[in-house]
Amino acid sequence: MSAKQAAAPDVSLPEVPAQDAPAAAPRRKTQKSAKAPARRGRPPLSPEIYLETGGRQYNLTDIVERVKADYRLTHKVGVQSCKIYIKPEDGAAYYVVNKVEGKLDL
Repeated sequence: MSAKQAAAPDVSLPEVPAQDAPAAAPRRKTQKSAKAPARRGRPPLSPEIYLETGGRQYNLTDIVERVKADYRLTHKVGVQSCKIYIKPEDGAAYYVVNKVEGKLDL
């Protein structure tokens, strides 16, 4: 060290007292859009359910779709509720869709 560096006064900035700065504003959460992004990949699983009785096999998913189609033939209101009663010994499916009864031959 040289003599000038050792004798040089310490030149530092004076401390500034803390001012009444507004408190840091809380971070805003980013709002996600109401619509979820489209799922990519496989579509949701829709199981196929079968009923085997009396040597016959019935696809229950197919019966549900047939019941809805049969109801829509005579009614324009969408399906709000659907109950299906399958009676294999009669070879029929009885249904109640939106409080409307019907019968579908299997």
